Amino acid sequence: MQVRNQMDRATRPTLAVRLGHLFSIFVPTESLMLAGRVVAVFLLAAVTVVAGGFASVGVYRHSEPGQTGYAAKVAIEKIQLIFAPNADYRVRLLAEYADRRLDEIAKLADSAPAKRAAIAATARAFEQHIAGLEAALLEVQQADPDGVVEVAKLLERKVAIYQDVLAKSSVGLPADAVAALAAARNRLDEVSIKSLAVIVEKHLQGNAEAPKSVLVSKFDDRLHQAEAKADAAVKAAPDAAQAAKAKAAQAAIAATKQLIKEEKYEAALSKMAEVVELTKESELVAPEAAAATDTATDAATDTATDAATDAATPADTNQPTGDSTESPAPKADDAVGSGSR
Repeated sequence: MQVRNQMDRATRPTLAVRLGHLFSIFVPTESLMLAGRVVAVFLLAAVTVVAGGFASVGVYRHSEPGQTGYAAKVAIEKIQLIFAPNADYRVRLLAEYADRRLDEIAKLADSAPAKRAAIAATARAFEQHIAGLEAALLEVQQADPDGVVEVAKLLERKVAIYQDVLAKSSVGLPADAVAALAAARNRLDEVSIKSLAVIVEKHLQGNAEAPKSVLVSKFDDRLHQAEAKADAAVKAAPDAAQAAKAKAAQAAIAATKQLIKEEKYEAALSKMAEVVELTKESELVAPEAAAATDTATDAATDTATDAATDAATPADTNQPTGDSTESPAPKADDAVGSGSR
């Protein structure tokens, strides 16, 4: 008698089961479950921003470091950056977030000593936004060589305001907070050199968006800030070595001014980079003196020529402006104004 080797149809594995078994050989079930959890968390956060974004941002927007909801505020910002459609939009988001961190720093500096402990961490977050702006500037430079000059001018305007607020906020703070704000100011100087380099390059190429008047005004802004740092460092230098370094910065500033008069802008940019290196430690030497000198010179930050020739390009209505903090004479309480967005 012949026995047929066959299975009952009711117990035979389906095609889906067999494919699942084959898939499990290459992808362990544990890894698949972990990936599923990660995707689920991301989708939940994304839905919060996309579907209920306006409500979410409205609820958490004014949260400050240490308050309930601040972590959610920062998380929403990160997700919005992930969904940014292009580098230009990301620049404006990062500028807005830097404004918020600066606003938080200014408020914390005026708060009780217990709250000031959050200044250092907030300054580091601000510094991360500045690093993001630098990366976005380079990205726009590659993707849109003609349009990058507008991004560079936006960063230059922002740097002038940020430097002023950070200098004033440093007065009377504990050493760790002063060091964190000094590091942020140094980072701003480095980014400013790169954005200024873009403006110099476009001016030399004959770009109509980077005329001589704009270029010179940007150099003047940076020189005013550098002079404030160097002068304060000379007055409060703790030793001969620091005094010599500050005086070398003053000499480099004078050389930069002469190169600008001679319209040797590339050489002036190189000398300006030297000034930045020489003034890196000045905020730690005498933040009070630096802030006082900045106050005397910040009215020259945005000159009449700059205002006439360097108007920002209007953003799309669907984009964050990233430029609502601009002011002819910035003050600590009006430089960032995140509540106006």
